[in-house]
Amino acid sequence: MSRFLSLAMGLATLAFAYAAPGAAPATAGTVILEGSDAIGLHCGEGIATACDYENQTWKAIGGSSPLPIAVVGTGFGTITSSTHPVVDFATLDSPGVGALSSYVAIYFVAGGGCCNSDPGDMGTRAADVAAYVKAGGTVEIGNYDGNSGWDFLVGGSGNSAFVGGVGGALSGPGCTDGETVTALGIKNGFTQPGTIGCWTHQAYSQPHFGALGFTESFFDSDPAFAADNPGFGPFSSLLSNGSTITGGGGGVPEASTWAMMVVGFAGLSFLGYRTSRKRAVFAV
Repeated sequence: MSRFLSLAMGLATLAFAYAAPGAAPATAGTVILEGSDAIGLHCGEGIATACDYENQTWKAIGGSSPLPIAVVGTGFGTITSSTHPVVDFATLDSPGVGALSSYVAIYFVAGGGCCNSDPGDMGTRAADVAAYVKAGGTVEIGNYDGNSGWDFLVGGSGNSAFVGGVGGALSGPGCTDGETVTALGIKNGFTQPGTIGCWTHQAYSQPHFGALGFTESFFDSDPAFAADNPGFGPFSSLLSNGSTITGGGGGVPEASTWAMMVVGFAGLSFLGYRTSRKRAVFAV
């Protein structure tokens, strides 16, 4: 019996050590780099194909969760959705934002709805965003241009040197409809967008960002980006470090929950052992 008690105590110690501050999370979250202003600008202009893409994005990052998506930043008018509940905030410091765990995903609108990312949309809550992703949450950055303010989410440094188009150090068309939805993009709910006039502003060097974990491309960029930057291609304009359809961080057990589960299983195992011992004695 003492052997099984020792085992149970050992499992409990391991579980609570896992739950200690600074321990690795059970599930890492998803960060998506978007080189488009279709949501922040063009849908607000009433362009139907841009709104189609917007709704596909909400479905992809919202999944089947009933939780709303937090849309953070100032777009071209109020950003709404017909497919998933969204809540608009100017910054994460805005009144009423509350705990980030209340949202299935966080979408950061490009600065003013167009062209450049704006890490200032996080306000003073960058640490909360990091914790949200660490717990399994999903964050999408519109018009990501390699701004160092996002490095804590993306990893690496000097990432603008591997971004083509607006705000990046690499050349290429700053405004193009030459993107192509990939097979993986179709699997994640996207379709080839119709002509918007300017769907893509940024393109991401897949060798560089792939080394940072961004290996899933949902839209291949206009071939002009690779042609203008030999050795940096291929390029993606919607690049992720995980599946878009994640359901956010709401379904990820906290470390303390994992600890209780492990202790519970250990206890059940011990009770099962005691019961089997008693049955063996009475059978003699």
